[in-house]
Amino acid sequence: MAYYTKINKAEFKKYLANYSLGNMYYFKGIHEGIENTNYFFRTKSHKSVLTIYENKITERIKGKNLIFFIDLVNFLRKEKFPCPKILYNNNNKQLNSYKNKQFTIIDFVNGKIAKKINFQHCYKLGRTLATLHVKSLKFKKKRKNDFSLNEWDKLIKKKIKLSKNESFFLKKEIKYIKKNWPKKLPSGIIHGDLFPDNVFFKDNKIVGIIDLSNACNDFFCYDLSICINSWCYENKLNIDRLKNLIKGYNSVRKLKTQEISYLNLFLRASSLRFYLSRLMDSQNKKIPKKYKKNPKEYLNKLKYFQSNGVNNYFYEK
Repeated sequence: MAYYTKINKAEFKKYLANYSLGNMYYFKGIHEGIENTNYFFRTKSHKSVLTIYENKITERIKGKNLIFFIDLVNFLRKEKFPCPKILYNNNNKQLNSYKNKQFTIIDFVNGKIAKKINFQHCYKLGRTLATLHVKSLKFKKKRKNDFSLNEWDKLIKKKIKLSKNESFFLKKEIKYIKKNWPKKLPSGIIHGDLFPDNVFFKDNKIVGIIDLSNACNDFFCYDLSICINSWCYENKLNIDRLKNLIKGYNSVRKLKTQEISYLNLFLRASSLRFYLSRLMDSQNKKIPKKYKKNPKEYLNKLKYFQSNGVNNYFYEK
């Protein structure tokens, strides 16, 4: 989350004009994230977040993807999954537009991000991730992964400037991942971006999963690798966090032996995916420097998992 579209109080009220939320008396831009503009605001009866989809900044959020995202959130809420409600306006619409930009208003999650990740956080995350994978099996719509390995070559050719050494390194890694990529594993809807800042806790329980706009269809174990990379890595892999995350996941959906055999490949792939997207963002002049994240963090993770296997840690003794 971030905020690119600057709004004064009078204009902010125009976004709310077709909602029955009462008078807005407080609003503030949210600095975290990178893709969209987000404002927290209060009325007498509601605490909510206005999200304006900035399609021309990172060019990742497309209109058809927003429809998929909204339908998925509505489905998951019916399944009692902890994602915040997208509010309807007075015309019974959840996706609206103002000044040629689409926007939604979402219930504020009354919880906190885990600043110091512990084993319980990882266990609860594992359970919640597996719950998402299991519950969404009944969701009928599909969306391809816009950051799948088939897109990486295009990014390198068209959107990312690389030195000769960087280009050689990445092309070699992509070739390896493509050669070893599985043809068939358990798959379905994945979150695709379940970093710690997209998970809210209250009283040691997960009360909110946000930012499902990157959700798509892919291998479940690939989604798991994204979580391991973002929750269990501190200069090197934190084995105890990893074991707790897996224990939580297995308590809802037991990983298959074949999935575990590909885990190291997926950790390399997810490291490469976020290295490329951060590299692309770092070279995007439309994104202010304060919103950019260091690509080298994920380059270091990629190099770590090129040299260190993890599969043995997935078998409880």
